[in-house]
Amino acid sequence: MRENAAKKIAIYCRVSTDEQAKEGVSLDEQKARLHAYCRAMGWATEAVEYIDDGYSAKNMERPALERLLRHVKTGRVERLMVTKLDRLSRRLLDLLTLIELFQNHDVSFVSTSESFDTATPSGRLTLQVLGAVAEFERERIRERVFDNMLHAAKMGKWLTQAPYGYRLDAKKLVICEMEALLVQRVFRMFVEDGLGYFQIAKKLNQEHIPSRNGKAWSIRSVKIMLSNPAYAGTLVWNRVDSSQKRRVLKEEDAWVEMRDAHPAIVEQALWHQAQQRIASHPRMPPRAQASPHLLGGYLRCGECGAAMSIGWSGNPRRTRVYRCSAYRNQGLCQSKPYRADDVERWFVEALECVVEPVNHARHTALVQRVRAEQIAKLDQRMHAAKMRYDRQVEAYTAGLIEMDTLAREKVALKRCVAEYAKEMSTTDSSSHDKELEERLRGRAVTLGDALTVLPADWIKAKLRTWIHSVILHGREDLEIVLCPDLTMVSDAMDQSIGGFLEYGVE
Repeated sequence: MRENAAKKIAIYCRVSTDEQAKEGVSLDEQKARLHAYCRAMGWATEAVEYIDDGYSAKNMERPALERLLRHVKTGRVERLMVTKLDRLSRRLLDLLTLIELFQNHDVSFVSTSESFDTATPSGRLTLQVLGAVAEFERERIRERVFDNMLHAAKMGKWLTQAPYGYRLDAKKLVICEMEALLVQRVFRMFVEDGLGYFQIAKKLNQEHIPSRNGKAWSIRSVKIMLSNPAYAGTLVWNRVDSSQKRRVLKEEDAWVEMRDAHPAIVEQALWHQAQQRIASHPRMPPRAQASPHLLGGYLRCGECGAAMSIGWSGNPRRTRVYRCSAYRNQGLCQSKPYRADDVERWFVEALECVVEPVNHARHTALVQRVRAEQIAKLDQRMHAAKMRYDRQVEAYTAGLIEMDTLAREKVALKRCVAEYAKEMSTTDSSSHDKELEERLRGRAVTLGDALTVLPADWIKAKLRTWIHSVILHGREDLEIVLCPDLTMVSDAMDQSIGGFLEYGVE
Protein backbone atom coordinates (compact mmCIF):
# COMPACT_ATOMS: atom_id res chain seq x y z
CA MET A 1 0.00 0.00 0.00
CA ARG A 2 1.55 3.27 -1.03
CA GLU A 3 1.55 6.33 1.21
CA ASN A 4 -0.73 8.25 -1.13
CA ALA A 5 -3.31 5.44 -1.25
CA ALA A 6 -6.74 5.85 0.37
CA LYS A 7 -6.58 5.87 4.17
CA LYS A 8 -8.27 3.13 6.16
CA ILE A 9 -10.15 2.76 9.41
CA ALA A 10 -8.12 0.59 11.77
CA ILE A 11 -9.90 -1.82 14.13
CA TYR A 12 -7.72 -2.91 17.03
CA CYS A 13 -8.74 -5.91 19.17
CA ARG A 14 -6.82 -7.45 22.03
CA VAL A 15 -7.46 -10.13 24.60
CA SER A 16 -5.28 -11.84 27.17
CA THR A 17 -5.85 -15.41 28.32
CA ASP A 18 -6.97 -14.35 31.82
CA GLU A 19 -9.47 -11.78 30.50
CA GLN A 20 -10.93 -14.25 28.01
CA ALA A 21 -11.42 -16.80 30.78
CA LYS A 22 -12.89 -14.39 33.36
CA GLU A 23 -14.79 -11.78 31.40
CA GLY A 24 -15.63 -13.56 28.17
CA VAL A 25 -14.33 -10.61 26.08
CA SER A 26 -13.65 -12.65 22.98
CA LEU A 27 -11.94 -11.37 19.87
CA ASP A 28 -14.94 -12.26 17.69
CA GLU A 29 -17.25 -10.19 19.90
CA GLN A 30 -14.91 -7.16 19.76
CA LYS A 31 -14.66 -7.33 15.97
CA ALA A 32 -18.45 -7.68 15.58
CA ARG A 33 -19.11 -4.61 17.76
CA LEU A 34 -16.59 -2.44 15.90
CA HIS A 35 -17.81 -3.40 12.44
CA ALA A 36 -21.42 -2.73 13.54
CA TYR A 37 -20.37 0.69 14.86
CA CYS A 38 -18.81 1.54 11.48
CA ARG A 39 -22.02 0.62 9.66
CA ALA A 40 -24.13 2.60 12.14
CA MET A 41 -21.96 5.70 11.60
CA GLY A 42 -22.25 5.28 7.82
CA TRP A 43 -18.50 5.03 7.30
CA ALA A 44 -17.98 3.41 3.94
CA THR A 45 -14.18 3.29 4.22
CA GLU A 46 -12.78 -0.21 4.47
CA ALA A 47 -11.94 -1.33 8.03
CA VAL A 48 -8.62 -3.16 8.54
CA GLU A 49 -8.27 -5.48 11.53
CA TYR A 50 -5.25 -5.58 13.85
CA ILE A 51 -5.52 -8.48 16.31
CA ASP A 52 -3.33 -9.26 19.37
CA ASP A 53 -4.38 -12.61 20.83
CA GLY A 54 -3.02 -13.43 24.30
CA TYR A 55 -1.08 -10.21 25.02
CA SER A 56 -1.23 -8.09 28.16
CA ALA A 57 -1.76 -4.32 28.04
CA LYS A 58 0.92 -3.56 30.64
CA ASN A 59 3.33 -2.54 27.84
CA MET A 60 3.27 -1.81 24.10
CA GLU A 61 5.31 -4.80 22.97
CA ARG A 62 2.58 -6.44 20.89
CA PRO A 63 3.06 -7.48 17.25
CA ALA A 64 -0.30 -6.22 15.88
CA LEU A 65 -0.01 -2.91 17.77
CA GLU A 66 3.53 -2.38 16.52
CA ARG A 67 2.35 -3.02 12.94
CA LEU A 68 -0.56 -0.63 13.45
CA LEU A 69 1.76 2.15 14.68
CA ARG A 70 4.02 1.68 11.66
CA HIS A 71 0.99 2.14 9.41
CA VAL A 72 -0.07 5.25 11.34
CA LYS A 73 3.38 6.78 10.84
CA THR A 74 3.26 6.06 7.08
CA GLY A 75 -0.15 7.73 6.75
CA ARG A 76 -2.25 4.65 6.02
CA VAL A 77 -4.77 5.15 8.88
CA GLU A 78 -7.26 7.96 9.42
CA ARG A 79 -9.21 6.57 12.36
CA LEU A 80 -8.45 3.98 15.06
CA MET A 81 -11.28 2.13 16.81
CA VAL A 82 -11.38 -0.02 19.95
CA THR A 83 -14.24 -1.37 22.02
CA LYS A 84 -12.75 -0.14 25.27
CA LEU A 85 -9.85 2.04 26.32
CA ASP A 86 -7.92 -0.68 28.11
CA ARG A 87 -7.78 -2.72 24.88
CA LEU A 88 -5.12 -0.28 23.71
CA SER A 89 -3.21 0.32 26.96
CA ARG A 90 -3.69 0.41 30.73
CA ARG A 91 -0.91 2.93 31.34
CA LEU A 92 -1.66 6.64 31.16
CA LEU A 93 1.84 7.47 29.93
CA ASP A 94 1.50 5.06 27.01
CA LEU A 95 -1.96 6.42 26.17
CA LEU A 96 -0.73 10.02 26.12
CA THR A 97 2.18 9.00 23.93
CA LEU A 98 -0.20 7.31 21.50
CA ILE A 99 -2.55 10.31 21.47
CA GLU A 100 0.32 12.60 20.59
CA LEU A 101 1.34 10.24 17.81
CA PHE A 102 -2.24 10.14 16.47
CA GLN A 103 -2.51 13.95 16.58
CA ASN A 104 0.76 14.39 14.70
CA HIS A 105 -0.53 12.12 11.92
CA ASP A 106 -4.16 13.36 11.89
CA VAL A 107 -5.59 10.06 13.22
CA SER A 108 -8.69 10.20 15.43
CA PHE A 109 -9.17 7.67 18.19
CA VAL A 110 -12.63 6.22 18.90
CA SER A 111 -13.74 4.05 21.81
CA THR A 112 -17.23 2.66 21.41
CA SER A 113 -17.86 1.82 25.09
CA GLU A 114 -16.73 5.19 26.43
CA SER A 115 -18.44 7.08 23.53
CA PHE A 116 -15.80 9.61 22.64
CA ASP A 117 -13.74 10.66 19.66
CA THR A 118 -10.35 12.36 20.03
CA ALA A 119 -11.14 14.45 17.00
CA THR A 120 -12.95 16.74 19.50
CA PRO A 121 -11.45 18.55 22.55
CA SER A 122 -14.03 16.97 24.89
CA GLY A 123 -13.08 13.53 23.60
CA ARG A 124 -9.38 14.13 24.34
CA LEU A 125 -10.20 15.33 27.87
CA THR A 126 -12.38 12.28 28.51
CA LEU A 127 -9.64 10.00 27.23
CA GLN A 128 -7.08 11.40 29.67
CA VAL A 129 -9.46 11.08 32.63
CA LEU A 130 -10.38 7.49 31.74
CA GLY A 131 -6.72 6.63 31.20
CA ALA A 132 -5.87 7.88 34.69
CA VAL A 133 -8.69 5.79 36.16
CA ALA A 134 -7.54 2.70 34.22
CA GLU A 135 -3.97 3.08 35.49
CA PHE A 136 -5.22 3.61 39.06
CA GLU A 137 -7.23 0.39 38.86
CA ARG A 138 -4.25 -1.49 37.48
CA GLU A 139 -2.09 -0.32 40.40
CA ARG A 140 -4.83 -1.40 42.80
CA ILE A 141 -4.87 -4.87 41.27
CA ARG A 142 -1.06 -5.05 41.42
CA GLU A 143 -1.08 -4.15 45.13
CA ARG A 144 -3.70 -6.81 45.91
CA VAL A 145 -1.73 -9.44 44.01
CA PHE A 146 1.47 -8.38 45.76
CA ASP A 147 -0.17 -8.63 49.20
CA ASN A 148 -1.51 -12.11 48.43
CA MET A 149 1.84 -13.33 47.14
CA LEU A 150 3.64 -11.77 50.12
CA HIS A 151 1.35 -13.64 52.50
CA ALA A 152 1.94 -16.89 50.60
CA ALA A 153 5.72 -16.37 50.70
CA LYS A 154 5.68 -15.78 54.47
CA MET A 155 3.72 -19.02 54.85
CA GLY A 156 6.58 -20.81 53.08
CA LYS A 157 4.68 -21.47 49.84
CA TRP A 158 6.76 -21.58 46.66
CA LEU A 159 5.34 -19.13 44.13
CA THR A 160 7.11 -20.14 40.92
CA GLN A 161 8.43 -23.24 39.20
CA ALA A 162 10.35 -25.59 41.49
CA PRO A 163 14.14 -25.35 41.02
CA TYR A 164 16.21 -28.37 39.97
CA GLY A 165 16.42 -30.80 42.90
CA TYR A 166 12.89 -30.12 44.17
CA ARG A 167 9.31 -30.91 43.29
CA LEU A 168 6.17 -29.00 44.24
CA ASP A 169 3.65 -30.64 46.58
CA ALA A 170 0.72 -28.42 47.60
CA LYS A 171 2.89 -25.36 46.78
CA LYS A 172 5.61 -26.64 49.10
CA LEU A 173 9.08 -27.71 47.97
CA VAL A 174 9.96 -31.36 48.56
CA ILE A 175 13.36 -32.87 47.73
CA CYS A 176 13.79 -35.00 44.60
CA GLU A 177 16.53 -37.38 45.77
CA MET A 178 18.18 -38.14 42.41
CA GLU A 179 18.38 -34.47 41.40
CA ALA A 180 19.44 -33.42 44.92
CA LEU A 181 22.52 -35.67 44.70
CA LEU A 182 23.57 -33.87 41.52
CA VAL A 183 23.04 -30.45 43.15
CA GLN A 184 25.32 -31.47 46.04
CA ARG A 185 27.89 -32.75 43.57
CA VAL A 186 27.86 -29.46 41.63
CA PHE A 187 28.47 -27.47 44.83
CA ARG A 188 31.36 -29.78 45.81
CA MET A 189 32.92 -29.52 42.34
CA PHE A 190 32.74 -25.72 42.61
CA VAL A 191 33.98 -25.33 46.21
CA GLU A 192 36.22 -28.34 46.86
CA ASP A 193 37.51 -29.18 43.38
CA GLY A 194 37.76 -25.55 42.24
CA LEU A 195 36.00 -26.14 38.92
CA GLY A 196 34.44 -23.13 37.18
CA TYR A 197 30.98 -22.79 35.63
CA PHE A 198 32.23 -23.82 32.20
CA GLN A 199 34.12 -26.87 33.45
CA ILE A 200 31.15 -28.07 35.52
CA ALA A 201 28.74 -27.68 32.60
CA LYS A 202 31.18 -29.45 30.28
CA LYS A 203 31.59 -32.34 32.72
CA LEU A 204 27.84 -32.82 33.17
CA ASN A 205 27.26 -32.72 29.41
CA GLN A 206 30.05 -35.23 28.79
CA GLU A 207 28.37 -37.58 31.26
CA HIS A 208 25.06 -37.09 29.37
CA ILE A 209 23.26 -35.82 32.46
CA PRO A 210 20.22 -33.80 31.28
CA SER A 211 18.90 -30.68 32.96
CA ARG A 212 15.27 -30.36 34.12
CA ASN A 213 14.03 -29.39 30.66
CA GLY A 214 16.17 -31.97 28.88
CA LYS A 215 18.60 -29.40 27.47
CA ALA A 216 22.36 -29.31 27.83
CA TRP A 217 23.95 -27.58 30.83
CA SER A 218 25.41 -24.12 30.26
CA ILE A 219 27.50 -21.56 32.16
CA ARG A 220 24.32 -19.66 32.99
CA SER A 221 22.40 -22.70 34.32
CA VAL A 222 25.31 -23.74 36.56
CA LYS A 223 25.73 -20.19 37.90
CA ILE A 224 21.99 -19.91 38.63
CA MET A 225 22.12 -23.19 40.57
CA LEU A 226 25.14 -22.13 42.64
CA SER A 227 23.55 -18.74 43.40
CA ASN A 228 20.07 -19.98 44.31
CA PRO A 229 19.44 -19.62 48.10
CA ALA A 230 16.65 -22.21 47.86
CA TYR A 231 19.27 -24.97 48.12
CA ALA A 232 20.18 -23.71 51.61
CA GLY A 233 16.52 -23.88 52.65
CA THR A 234 15.90 -20.14 52.23
CA LEU A 235 12.97 -18.66 50.32
CA VAL A 236 13.77 -15.27 48.77
CA TRP A 237 11.02 -13.45 46.87
CA ASN A 238 10.51 -10.00 45.34
CA ARG A 239 14.16 -9.58 44.36
CA VAL A 240 13.50 -8.50 40.77
CA ASP A 241 11.24 -5.79 39.35
CA SER A 242 9.64 -7.26 36.22
CA SER A 243 7.17 -4.44 35.58
CA GLN A 244 9.58 -2.61 33.28
CA LYS A 245 10.89 -3.64 29.91
CA ARG A 246 14.19 -4.65 31.48
CA ARG A 247 14.30 -6.70 34.70
CA VAL A 248 16.00 -4.75 37.51
CA LEU A 249 17.33 -6.10 40.80
CA LYS A 250 15.59 -4.40 43.75
CA GLU A 251 17.20 -3.12 46.92
CA GLU A 252 17.72 -5.81 49.57
CA ASP A 253 15.29 -4.02 51.92
CA ALA A 254 12.44 -4.92 49.55
CA TRP A 255 13.30 -8.62 49.47
CA VAL A 256 11.12 -11.14 51.28
CA GLU A 257 13.45 -13.68 52.90
CA MET A 258 12.31 -16.73 54.88
CA ARG A 259 14.98 -19.01 56.36
CA ASP A 260 14.31 -22.73 56.89
CA ALA A 261 11.20 -22.41 54.71
CA HIS A 262 11.76 -25.87 53.18
CA PRO A 263 14.23 -28.79 53.43
CA ALA A 264 17.76 -27.80 52.45
CA ILE A 265 19.78 -29.78 49.91
CA VAL A 266 23.15 -28.12 50.63
CA GLU A 267 24.64 -27.62 54.09
CA GLN A 268 24.96 -24.03 55.27
CA ALA A 269 28.77 -24.18 55.45
CA LEU A 270 29.08 -25.41 51.87
CA TRP A 271 26.53 -22.84 50.67
CA HIS A 272 28.43 -19.94 52.27
CA GLN A 273 31.75 -21.17 50.86
CA ALA A 274 30.20 -21.18 47.38
CA GLN A 275 28.88 -17.63 47.79
CA GLN A 276 32.26 -16.43 49.08
CA ARG A 277 33.98 -17.88 46.06
CA ILE A 278 31.43 -16.35 43.68
CA ALA A 279 31.91 -12.93 45.31
CA SER A 280 35.70 -12.97 45.65
CA HIS A 281 36.88 -14.67 42.47
CA PRO A 282 36.91 -13.06 39.05
CA ARG A 283 35.68 -15.64 36.57
CA MET A 284 38.55 -17.14 34.60
CA PRO A 285 37.80 -17.47 30.87
CA PRO A 286 37.04 -21.07 29.79
CA ARG A 287 40.07 -21.03 27.50
CA ALA A 288 42.36 -20.18 30.42
CA GLN A 289 40.73 -22.85 32.61
CA ALA A 290 41.47 -25.54 30.04
CA SER A 291 44.97 -24.22 29.30
CA PRO A 292 47.68 -26.92 29.67
CA HIS A 293 50.07 -24.29 31.10
CA LEU A 294 50.27 -24.13 34.89
CA LEU A 295 49.94 -20.34 35.26
CA GLY A 296 47.68 -19.65 32.28
CA GLY A 297 44.91 -17.33 33.48
CA TYR A 298 46.70 -16.63 36.82
CA LEU A 299 49.90 -14.81 35.95
CA ARG A 300 49.87 -11.01 35.77
CA CYS A 301 52.55 -8.52 34.82
CA GLY A 302 54.21 -6.70 37.73
CA GLU A 303 54.96 -3.71 35.49
CA CYS A 304 51.45 -2.81 34.26
CA GLY A 305 49.08 -5.34 35.89
CA ALA A 306 47.92 -6.87 32.59
CA ALA A 307 47.53 -10.61 32.16
CA MET A 308 50.53 -12.58 30.92
CA SER A 309 49.78 -15.12 28.23
CA ILE A 310 51.77 -18.04 26.90
CA GLY A 311 53.77 -17.64 23.72
CA TRP A 312 56.66 -19.18 21.83
CA SER A 313 60.16 -17.86 21.22
CA GLY A 314 63.07 -19.04 19.10
CA ASN A 315 63.47 -20.67 15.73
CA PRO A 316 63.83 -23.51 14.89
CA ARG A 317 63.99 -24.56 18.55
CA ARG A 318 60.82 -23.16 20.08
CA THR A 319 60.63 -22.31 23.78
CA ARG A 320 57.54 -21.58 25.88
CA VAL A 321 57.48 -18.06 27.34
CA TYR A 322 55.10 -15.94 29.40
CA ARG A 323 54.68 -12.52 27.78
CA CYS A 324 52.72 -9.46 28.93
CA SER A 325 49.55 -9.15 26.84
CA ALA A 326 49.72 -5.33 26.97
CA TYR A 327 53.09 -5.48 25.21
CA ARG A 328 52.05 -8.24 22.87
CA ASN A 329 48.76 -6.62 21.77
CA GLN A 330 49.38 -2.87 22.22
CA GLY A 331 53.10 -2.35 22.76
CA LEU A 332 52.37 -0.36 25.93
CA CYS A 333 54.48 -2.36 28.43
CA GLN A 334 58.25 -2.77 28.57
CA SER A 335 58.16 -6.08 30.44
CA LYS A 336 60.31 -8.74 28.80
CA PRO A 337 59.19 -12.33 28.14
CA TYR A 338 60.19 -15.01 30.65
CA ARG A 339 60.83 -18.69 30.01
CA ALA A 340 57.70 -20.54 31.14
CA ASP A 341 59.66 -23.42 32.71
CA ASP A 342 61.60 -20.98 34.89
CA VAL A 343 58.49 -19.05 35.99
CA GLU A 344 56.61 -22.24 36.83
CA ARG A 345 59.61 -23.54 38.83
CA TRP A 346 59.75 -20.28 40.78
CA PHE A 347 56.04 -20.59 41.45
CA VAL A 348 56.34 -24.16 42.77
CA GLU A 349 59.25 -23.20 45.02
CA ALA A 350 57.31 -20.24 46.40
CA LEU A 351 54.23 -22.38 46.86
CA GLU A 352 56.19 -24.95 48.87
CA CYS A 353 57.28 -22.16 51.23
CA VAL A 354 53.67 -21.04 51.63
CA VAL A 355 52.32 -24.52 52.35
CA GLU A 356 55.18 -25.81 54.54
CA PRO A 357 53.30 -24.97 57.81
CA VAL A 358 50.27 -26.77 56.44
CA ASN A 359 52.40 -29.81 55.53
CA HIS A 360 53.86 -29.91 59.05
CA ALA A 361 50.36 -29.68 60.54
CA ARG A 362 49.17 -32.47 58.26
CA HIS A 363 52.04 -34.76 59.39
CA THR A 364 51.28 -34.03 63.03
CA ALA A 365 47.60 -34.74 62.45
CA LEU A 366 48.46 -37.99 60.67
CA VAL A 367 50.66 -39.12 63.57
CA GLN A 368 47.87 -38.39 66.04
CA ARG A 369 45.35 -40.20 63.88
CA VAL A 370 47.55 -43.31 63.49
CA ARG A 371 48.21 -43.35 67.24
CA ALA A 372 44.49 -43.10 67.98
CA GLU A 373 43.80 -45.97 65.56
CA GLN A 374 46.45 -48.14 67.21
CA ILE A 375 45.05 -47.44 70.68
CA ALA A 376 41.53 -48.18 69.48
CA LYS A 377 42.68 -51.57 68.13
CA LEU A 378 44.40 -52.40 71.43
CA ASP A 379 41.29 -51.40 73.39
CA GLN A 380 39.16 -53.54 71.11
CA ARG A 381 41.41 -56.58 71.59
CA MET A 382 41.39 -56.07 75.37
CA HIS A 383 37.62 -55.70 75.45
CA ALA A 384 37.16 -58.87 73.38
CA ALA A 385 39.42 -60.85 75.76
CA LYS A 386 37.45 -59.69 78.81
CA MET A 387 34.11 -60.50 77.17
CA ARG A 388 35.38 -63.98 76.24
CA TYR A 389 36.48 -64.67 79.84
CA ASP A 390 33.13 -63.41 81.21
CA ARG A 391 31.28 -65.81 78.92
CA GLN A 392 33.47 -68.69 80.12
CA VAL A 393 32.68 -67.77 83.75
CA GLU A 394 28.96 -67.87 82.94
CA ALA A 395 29.38 -71.24 81.23
CA TYR A 396 31.26 -72.66 84.25
CA THR A 397 28.57 -71.36 86.64
CA ALA A 398 25.90 -73.06 84.51
CA GLY A 399 27.89 -76.33 84.60
CA LEU A 400 28.62 -76.30 80.87
CA ILE A 401 32.47 -76.38 81.11
CA GLU A 402 35.08 -77.76 83.50
CA MET A 403 37.35 -75.80 85.85
CA ASP A 404 40.40 -76.56 83.69
CA THR A 405 38.85 -74.79 80.72
CA LEU A 406 38.08 -71.73 82.80
CA ALA A 407 41.63 -71.72 84.20
CA ARG A 408 43.16 -71.76 80.70
CA GLU A 409 40.93 -68.82 79.70
CA LYS A 410 42.06 -66.90 82.80
CA VAL A 411 45.72 -67.44 81.85
CA ALA A 412 44.97 -66.17 78.34
CA LEU A 413 43.32 -63.06 79.78
CA LYS A 414 46.35 -62.29 81.97
CA ARG A 415 48.67 -62.67 78.98
CA CYS A 416 46.45 -60.28 76.96
CA VAL A 417 46.49 -57.73 79.82
CA ALA A 418 50.29 -57.84 79.96
CA GLU A 419 50.62 -57.39 76.19
CA TYR A 420 48.12 -54.53 76.30
CA ALA A 421 50.11 -52.70 79.01
CA LYS A 422 53.39 -53.18 77.11
CA GLU A 423 52.04 -51.97 73.76
CA MET A 424 50.26 -49.01 75.38
CA SER A 425 53.50 -47.84 76.99
CA THR A 426 55.27 -48.12 73.62
CA THR A 427 52.49 -46.29 71.74
CA ASP A 428 52.44 -43.41 74.23
CA SER A 429 56.21 -42.83 74.05
CA SER A 430 57.65 -39.83 72.22
CA SER A 431 60.17 -42.06 70.43
CA HIS A 432 57.30 -43.94 68.85
CA ASP A 433 55.84 -40.68 67.59
CA LYS A 434 59.18 -39.65 66.06
CA GLU A 435 59.62 -43.04 64.40
CA LEU A 436 56.08 -42.91 63.01
CA GLU A 437 56.57 -39.35 61.75
CA GLU A 438 59.82 -40.32 59.99
CA ARG A 439 58.07 -43.24 58.30
CA LEU A 440 55.28 -40.94 57.11
CA ARG A 441 57.77 -38.35 55.80
CA GLY A 442 59.62 -41.04 53.90
CA ARG A 443 56.44 -42.15 52.14
CA ALA A 444 55.07 -38.64 51.52
CA VAL A 445 55.08 -37.05 48.10
CA THR A 446 56.30 -33.45 48.05
CA LEU A 447 54.14 -30.77 46.52
CA GLY A 448 56.75 -30.14 43.84
CA ASP A 449 56.81 -33.81 42.87
CA ALA A 450 53.01 -33.92 42.73
CA LEU A 451 52.75 -30.83 40.53
CA THR A 452 55.11 -32.33 37.96
CA VAL A 453 52.89 -35.36 37.31
CA LEU A 454 49.36 -34.01 37.78
CA PRO A 455 47.25 -32.56 34.91
CA ALA A 456 47.56 -28.76 34.71
CA ASP A 457 43.80 -28.16 34.54
CA TRP A 458 43.26 -30.30 37.68
CA ILE A 459 46.01 -28.43 39.56
CA LYS A 460 44.64 -25.02 38.50
CA ALA A 461 41.14 -25.95 39.61
CA LYS A 462 42.44 -26.78 43.09
CA LEU A 463 44.62 -23.68 43.34
CA ARG A 464 41.73 -21.47 42.19
CA THR A 465 39.92 -22.17 45.48
CA TRP A 466 42.49 -20.16 47.48
CA ILE A 467 44.84 -18.30 45.10
CA HIS A 468 43.53 -15.08 43.56
CA SER A 469 46.42 -14.31 41.21
CA VAL A 470 50.20 -14.54 40.75
CA ILE A 471 52.17 -11.37 39.93
CA LEU A 472 55.56 -11.61 38.22
CA HIS A 473 57.73 -8.63 39.24
CA GLY A 474 61.03 -9.89 37.86
CA ARG A 475 63.42 -12.82 37.86
CA GLU A 476 62.64 -15.11 40.82
CA ASP A 477 60.39 -12.36 42.18
CA LEU A 478 56.84 -13.69 42.39
CA GLU A 479 53.93 -12.43 44.47
CA ILE A 480 51.18 -14.96 45.28
CA VAL A 481 47.94 -13.13 46.09
CA LEU A 482 45.59 -15.19 48.25
CA CYS A 483 41.81 -14.83 48.39
CA PRO A 484 40.49 -12.15 50.79
CA ASP A 485 38.69 -14.58 53.11
CA LEU A 486 41.36 -16.12 55.37
CA THR A 487 39.07 -18.86 56.71
CA MET A 488 38.23 -19.97 53.19
CA VAL A 489 41.93 -19.85 52.25
CA SER A 490 42.90 -22.06 55.20
CA ASP A 491 40.24 -24.70 54.48
CA ALA A 492 40.80 -24.66 50.72
CA MET A 493 44.61 -24.82 51.10
CA ASP A 494 44.35 -27.86 53.36
CA GLN A 495 41.96 -29.61 50.96
CA SER A 496 44.15 -28.77 47.95
CA ILE A 497 47.40 -30.02 49.49
CA GLY A 498 45.69 -33.20 50.64
CA GLY A 499 44.33 -33.67 47.14
CA PHE A 500 47.78 -33.10 45.55
CA LEU A 501 49.49 -35.65 47.80
CA GLU A 502 46.75 -38.26 47.54
CA TYR A 503 46.53 -37.86 43.75
CA GLY A 504 50.34 -38.11 43.50
CA VAL A 505 50.51 -41.25 45.64
CA GLU A 506 47.84 -42.92 43.51
